[in-house]
Amino acid sequence: MIKAIEVLEKAREEKISLGAFNVGNLAIAKAVIEEAQERNTPVIVQMSPNETEYFGMDNFLDVVSNLRQKADVPIITNLDHGADLISCQKAIEAGFDMVHFDGSSLPYEENVKIAKILVEEAHSKDVLVEGELDKILGSSEVHDQGGEITQDFYTDPRMASEFVSATGIDTLAVFVGNKHGTYPDPLRIDLLRLEEIRKSTSCFLCLHGGSGVEAQDIKKASCFVNKINVNTELRIAYKETLENVLRGTDDLAIYKIMPPVIAAVKRVVGEKIDLFSCQELKAQEKVQEETQEEFQNIGKNLGEDYEI
Repeated sequence: MIKAIEVLEKAREEKISLGAFNVGNLAIAKAVIEEAQERNTPVIVQMSPNETEYFGMDNFLDVVSNLRQKADVPIITNLDHGADLISCQKAIEAGFDMVHFDGSSLPYEENVKIAKILVEEAHSKDVLVEGELDKILGSSEVHDQGGEITQDFYTDPRMASEFVSATGIDTLAVFVGNKHGTYPDPLRIDLLRLEEIRKSTSCFLCLHGGSGVEAQDIKKASCFVNKINVNTELRIAYKETLENVLRGTDDLAIYKIMPPVIAAVKRVVGEKIDLFSCQELKAQEKVQEETQEEFQNIGKNLGEDYEI
């Protein structure tokens, strides 16, 4: 099976961000992996601590393993927001491909200490470690207010560089205006700061809160980050569609009720995959290459004319 680092490195070379989708049950797992297969795109499927408690770590890995057998694209597993050393160690031992240690609420020295321990243990099993320096606010819910953020708490590029060097983490979760959840007004990202963080670090970058950020900012950010997390929009699609289906049918058979729900979640996953592909930058680069080639051809023709 292809390793997580190979998938992320390939995505970085192709200038796309991998969608990292939280899957709280079998239906969402099926939706994410089926859409990835249909679009021939690798994805990350992940679970938060609460989702892990509900679904079960081993159950999640078994479900993903079964669904992988029908997929021709890499499916990477990740523990999202592991709160402590022990929970991340359990994920590593269980067979996750990646673990996210969220030590952002700890003192800096303690955050570094635990991250270093995890990196050593994880790398011995080809598992990647994501670290978090600055606490990413919000929760995976629909928020009526609270979208405003002070930039005082944003990730500092210099500190990011120091943290990555001190810990040896593979991925850094950045805080640049993104928050978990959705808000009345889409959140705006500090793209200049994000670009500075990209320049100051050599590791992969992850943007949490992919549900609540302005779409144009996500498009631009996907050129600098390598992983974008999405959860709230999947939950919204799941809940609203399920409610609509139940209001319109007397069916009791789950296999009849769930297909429209899975289809709704798949639509969100597909939209996000398209959004994370950094198509605008690729188009600009293509235009620049074609323009440069055109000028070169003109130069050659002029040179030939002068030789005549």
